[in-house]
Amino acid sequence: MKRKSFLHTSGLVLVALTGLLTTACRSYFLDVEPQQSISDQSVIVDAATAEVALLGVYDKLQSSNYYGGDGYQAAAYLAGGDNLWVGTLNYYSNFITHSYRSDNTLLNNVWSTIYTAVNGANNVIDKVEKLDNRVITEAVRKQYIGEAYVLRSLALFDLARAWGNVPIILKPTTSPNDFDGIKQSTQKDVYRQVLADLTTAENLLPARVDRNRVTLNTVYALKARVHLYNGDFQEAETYASKLIADSNYELVSWATILNGKNTKESIFELAYSTADRSAHYGSWSNDGYRNQFCPGPDIYALLQNPATGGERKQLIKDISTPAIRNYFVQLLYWRSTSDNPTYLFRIAEQYLIRSEARIKKATPDVAGALADLNAVRARSKVAALTVTTATELALALENERRVEFAFEPHRWFDLVRTNRAATVLGVTDANKWIFPIPYNDLAADKDLVQNPGY
Repeated sequence: MKRKSFLHTSGLVLVALTGLLTTACRSYFLDVEPQQSISDQSVIVDAATAEVALLGVYDKLQSSNYYGGDGYQAAAYLAGGDNLWVGTLNYYSNFITHSYRSDNTLLNNVWSTIYTAVNGANNVIDKVEKLDNRVITEAVRKQYIGEAYVLRSLALFDLARAWGNVPIILKPTTSPNDFDGIKQSTQKDVYRQVLADLTTAENLLPARVDRNRVTLNTVYALKARVHLYNGDFQEAETYASKLIADSNYELVSWATILNGKNTKESIFELAYSTADRSAHYGSWSNDGYRNQFCPGPDIYALLQNPATGGERKQLIKDISTPAIRNYFVQLLYWRSTSDNPTYLFRIAEQYLIRSEARIKKATPDVAGALADLNAVRARSKVAALTVTTATELALALENERRVEFAFEPHRWFDLVRTNRAATVLGVTDANKWIFPIPYNDLAADKDLVQNPGY
């Protein structure tokens, strides 16, 4: 499907009919959930329709093809080496062996869904800005536009870290040929655009706590992550510190995380309900039956080891039988009601971002970096480390992130951004560190160029 056209044809925002806006679709935000697609061309006419269009973008974020279970997250889980595929769809197995091709179905679905989210955000930014002051207050206008900028920035960031050079689309698509001539931007340039979007949002969003919706604190969390990826270590430390100093966030027990929602650990999580279910529970192997994903024996051993996993052993258990050995199940997405949250930003990540930034910045702060690392370990009841060199600490951080985010999509991208994928995973062909551009889009769009090696 051609990029310029799929942004339009698949870029329908999930919204309710205008006459039902006070009670209809909001995915996990509103009370009533019937929804249907109508054209982006005529949706946003006032504050109510603006919110529904915005929530349609959140809906794409929580899609199973994106952060909702077996799409973008699945590619990262499987490529990272600690989780296995036991389902029947072979195109998932390609991520374990790093043999993915441009005709991989998962990559096609994920690329399309993320760009649909970009287009939805573009529509909100463009159309809410033009609304008459009689139909929307200035405070609401700023909030909705700010949220849309952050959602777009997250989508572009995720595209860039997965595919490298990708097109930056900043305007809503109104016709199939709107963006003819738009070439791919380099990964660095995409990150630059992401940071520009976040800076814009920083001046629009309110300073409040809402763990299910984008706020100023979400901007800080994403800025810290992007600056880390971009090698801007002083900036990464600065933004992570803003959140660590905020008393609304703290490292809570793993029992609290696993049994709760919207805890003080969470900066931004996607919420689900029994009526609006996450795909995670159905995608993972869960207690009593084997489904599609399952943890491997190495991550099981690390999480069960008191010296590395500590209280994180609660994330996994062994339900092997004499007939089925190495049958491990994860417990982050354990609820059979499928209403587990998906964590996009946790305070633990900010501690580990700051720790890494402190040892890699121009004037390293090894003591401060070690204190941050040990704070995360202490929460999990793991003994403090006493390493003294930046090299030792960098390896300790890599290992800590592995167990802390065992079932969150970080490890693959961590090993790629630190140039460790060859050493740790044996992926010696650096071309395989980014995914191929989907074949259908290449065939339909003369402006797209395939990534090297595919």
